[in-house]
Amino acid sequence: MREASKLEMATQEGVSPLVGALSGPIRNVENFFSSFAERARAFEENAQLRSELVTLRDRQARYENLAIKVARYEAILGVDTETDVPLKKIAARAVGEVDGPFVRSLLLNVGAKDGVAIGNPVMSVDGLVGHVINVGPRSARVLRLSDLNSRIAVASARSEATAILAGDNSPRPKLDFINQAENWAEGDRVISSGDDGALPRGLAVGVVMIDETGAMRVDLSSASAATDWVWVSPYKPIEPPAEDEVTP
Repeated sequence: MREASKLEMATQEGVSPLVGALSGPIRNVENFFSSFAERARAFEENAQLRSELVTLRDRQARYENLAIKVARYEAILGVDTETDVPLKKIAARAVGEVDGPFVRSLLLNVGAKDGVAIGNPVMSVDGLVGHVINVGPRSARVLRLSDLNSRIAVASARSEATAILAGDNSPRPKLDFINQAENWAEGDRVISSGDDGALPRGLAVGVVMIDETGAMRVDLSSASAATDWVWVSPYKPIEPPAEDEVTP
C-alpha cells in the first residue's frame, strides 16, 4: 500500500505540470471568447445609449422651443398659463384678526391704493390662504379657507372630480356637494377648480384625508406654517353681463 501511494504521488507530481501547461491555452481561449462577448455587449449598449441620447436631445430642443412659446404667451396674456393667475403679485404683511366679524380672518397692510380688490385670491408659499372680502384704502380683510363662512369650488388634481370646500372653523375643512364621489380618494391633491368664476383654476389648496366618521376633509397646505407674508393676485372674476346687454 505504501509503494502504491508513493507511485500515485509520483504520478500526480509528474502529471500536474503537464495539466497546468495544457490548461493555460484553454483558459486563454475562454478568456478571449469571454472578453469578445463582453465587448460585443458593450458595443450594443453603446449603440443603444447613442440612440437614446439623440432622442433626448431632440426632446430637449422641443421643450426649449415650447418654453419660449409659453413665455411669450404669458407675456401677451399677462397671466400664468397653469393657473390663470395674473403674473402681477402684491406682497403684503398678514396679521391675525382677533376682534373681527369672522372667526378666522387676516388683515393685510395693502389695500385699494395698492391694486387690491374684493375677491382677489391670497396665497402663501404653501398654497391658497383665502380671498379678500373687504378693502380699504390701505388695508384689506381676508377670509381664510377654514372660516365657517368660506365656500370655494375645488377639484381633485388626479381625477378632476369637483366639490365645494366648506369651512367649519376647524383646521381641516370638509368637502360638500361632492361630484363623482367614487373619483375622490384619500391623498388626492386638491386645487381650486375655477367653476364658481370667483377664483382661478389650479391654486394649491391641500390634500384629501378621511376623518374618524368617514367624511372627506382637506388638510390645508397653508395651515402647515404660520401665515406672515402673503401675496395678493389681482385676479378679475368672471362677471355676468348686465340685463340690458343681453341679446334676445
